[in-house]
Amino acid sequence: MKSIISSLIILLFCASSIFAQDATKQFSTTKSKKEMLTLISKSMPTLEDCKAIYKTNEDAEFYFKFSEDMKTKLSEEIAKTEDEKFVDISFETFTTEDIAAGKGNYAGGMTKLNGKLKPAITFYKVELLREKGAEYGMSYKYWVYINSKWVFLPKPYSAFKNAQ
Repeated sequence: MKSIISSLIILLFCASSIFAQDATKQFSTTKSKKEMLTLISKSMPTLEDCKAIYKTNEDAEFYFKFSEDMKTKLSEEIAKTEDEKFVDISFETFTTEDIAAGKGNYAGGMTKLNGKLKPAITFYKVELLREKGAEYGMSYKYWVYINSKWVFLPKPYSAFKNAQ
């Protein structure tokens, strides 16, 4: 039993390392606010993505409809956004298990999604930095690598705030 658990821990560590490398590759060329918003607009979830993230089809469909509404708002945001440039990028991750344990850097509303999300989902915060190595920048949460692609989940906690 211990060897199985040890093997799973090693596997999860390797997988997260691979995805972190993929995150660097995916986002390293995104150096402006407008580029990031354009990437987000191309990375919104499909219904199949939502089904891979949420435990029930009902929640997946509910969130998918919410994200479809967000696409319109995003198009308007891209059109009116001034194109601020950035020089560096940083990443933070947390998992559904971190949410359950109260660990990680995420909006408090994510804790309300604890029973809705499938286990072992890793969320990424991508932060565009104005200076190399800066502590803070412009953050874009919540990215996930699911169905062999990067998907942006706009405000998942907001979708369900009135539905609970």
